[in-house]
Amino acid sequence: MSRQRDREEFVSIMVAEGMPLDVCRAVMRLGARLQREAELQCSDEATDRDRVVCPGKKRDGDCVCDYDQATGQHRDVARSEVRELRARQRVEALCAPYGIKPDFQGDPRGAVVKLKVPSGRTNDWGRVGVCVP
Repeated sequence: MSRQRDREEFVSIMVAEGMPLDVCRAVMRLGARLQREAELQCSDEATDRDRVVCPGKKRDGDCVCDYDQATGQHRDVARSEVRELRARQRVEALCAPYGIKPDFQGDPRGAVVKLKVPSGRTNDWGRVGVCVP
């Protein structure tokens, strides 16, 4: 299928599930961002060298590092992991009001984000959910 057809199919399914068009577009943008981050994490050494402080110090539930229980210190993490965390949180927040649960795959060879809709409809081979193009 073409990229445009994938996008149109996604929008038609999600609108039928009760998600507004502007939210569908936002989820697709975030899905594309997560796809790029997954590709970078798999193939780019520079991604590993660009390190930042784990955001776990600022908010609960934001820890993406291997938290050291003995010292109580967070470790540095790749900046792409923090960007991925923020995008995942945003997708979850956008989908929650409509009873839709995102499933984050993380493998860039397929759909990185699939949405589990209340009707149970799927369009992927594994019958997990609706693929975000």
